[in-house]
Amino acid sequence: MQSRRLKFSAAVILVLSSAVAAAQDNVYFGNLHAHSVYSDGSGTPDEAFRAAREAGLDFMALTEHSHKAAEGAGDTRRIHIARDNSLYNGSQASSLISAAGRHTRPGEFVAIYGQEFSTIDHGNHINVFDVPEVIDVTEVPNQHFDRLIEWTRTHPDSSGRSALLQFNHPALANQPDEEYGRDDFPSQAAWIAAMDAQVELIEVFNGPAMERDGNHRSAAVQEADYYHYLNLGFHLAPSVGQDNHYRTWGTVTDARVAVIAPELTKTAVLGALRARHAYATSDRNLRLVFRAGTALQGDVVTALPALQSDLPLTLTIRDDDEPEARYRIEVFSDVPGGRPIDKDSPVNSFDREGDSTAPITLDGVPFRQSGQYVLVRVTQIDEDPEEQDVAWTAPIWFGGSAPTTAPAVAASTSGLRITKLLPDPAGIDLQNERLWLRNQSNASINLSGWTVVDLSGNEWRFTGSLAAGQERAFTRGGQPLSLNNDGDRLTLRRPDGSIAQTAEYGPAAAGQEIAIPQ
Repeated sequence: MQSRRLKFSAAVILVLSSAVAAAQDNVYFGNLHAHSVYSDGSGTPDEAFRAAREAGLDFMALTEHSHKAAEGAGDTRRIHIARDNSLYNGSQASSLISAAGRHTRPGEFVAIYGQEFSTIDHGNHINVFDVPEVIDVTEVPNQHFDRLIEWTRTHPDSSGRSALLQFNHPALANQPDEEYGRDDFPSQAAWIAAMDAQVELIEVFNGPAMERDGNHRSAAVQEADYYHYLNLGFHLAPSVGQDNHYRTWGTVTDARVAVIAPELTKTAVLGALRARHAYATSDRNLRLVFRAGTALQGDVVTALPALQSDLPLTLTIRDDDEPEARYRIEVFSDVPGGRPIDKDSPVNSFDREGDSTAPITLDGVPFRQSGQYVLVRVTQIDEDPEEQDVAWTAPIWFGGSAPTTAPAVAASTSGLRITKLLPDPAGIDLQNERLWLRNQSNASINLSGWTVVDLSGNEWRFTGSLAAGQERAFTRGGQPLSLNNDGDRLTLRRPDGSIAQTAEYGPAAAGQEIAIPQ
């Protein structure tokens, strides 16, 4: 296809709905698949998060295998979250969740915890982010993805919703009838409906997992698999997992997953990933923002344009250390069903020299029918063909079957929750700090034995009971746990020590009551 020279557009041709305004187009770079010595990797979570931050990542997820079959060899066989759950969610400073809380610094770095579920020969791997407990393989066997979905509905993440999921290294298992649990559901339609509600990401770059040093190209580039799953009807953004098994967090490759988010906080990063406001890039700092009007990559547009009219597509490009780079921009479009996108047949392509100071108009891509989706592939073309950097955006969908959102946990199963905090009250903090608990279940809860624990292991204990649906404020009254004014992560624990909720909050002003998302 003949390439076209780009032109600029300072005006929006057609205004469409979007969850993110242009003023909030901050781009952050990370890695959503890595391991430590707590499964089959190397080094502690502390070492991993510190190394990732020093390597220039804005966020990283440690996703330990949740099953003993991936426990490594030698000394690591005695160190595994499946054998000792406290390595994952214990109150000690060395646990994965504790380390993530300690290394998360709003505006500087976000540390995410999670698990890698299943095995290669039983449906491939899937990442489960931000869940408070180790997935029990006696309750959820490795190969049963339907049971995993059920488990996430009763083990909410820190926002109170069913967990965000990611398809890892697609097609690695080479078992299309089983991959990601296709055989665990009564039909392909049922499988897609169940998984699409929570799976928002798919790895386009993976690894190289087993390299012991840095500066490698990604071992697997799964462009065709990305297009395949989009064509099946999934709503997915392309992701990157370095899959580190050695001390190479952030350095084994320049490949990154980028998110477009209003700020660098855990809530904002996970929210952007849920909304598919993300892209995959082999360049460590290539900033791309792809839009249709005001709709951002990952969005589903409901106000459809006229048939055969040009879609109002724009792209901004910025590479901090290669501002004069040359690019080939290729626009791809498809609808679910039939043949997936042919990577050699873009709808239109453009050449671009240097960073853009205004949105670049990508014209000549018509709207054909409801359900159509459009995405962009960007290639730096002034490099050796073997070393060219490539990036893929998430699609923008125009109508069609909108994805369902990850459900909040039902009130009958979610039990006791922290709903509000007062870290900086009038008077003496030791006496007057307050937190609120609500019983979201359908029965009275005896509070004896329930505790709230901070990252240092300090506790706040409760007495009495809460009736079904009741919410009550509790005053500290000299309890050891202090509600830090500059923010903290709190863990609500049941009498048996298991985690009922994790709650994070940022800096609090004097007298400010902070609501905890449910």
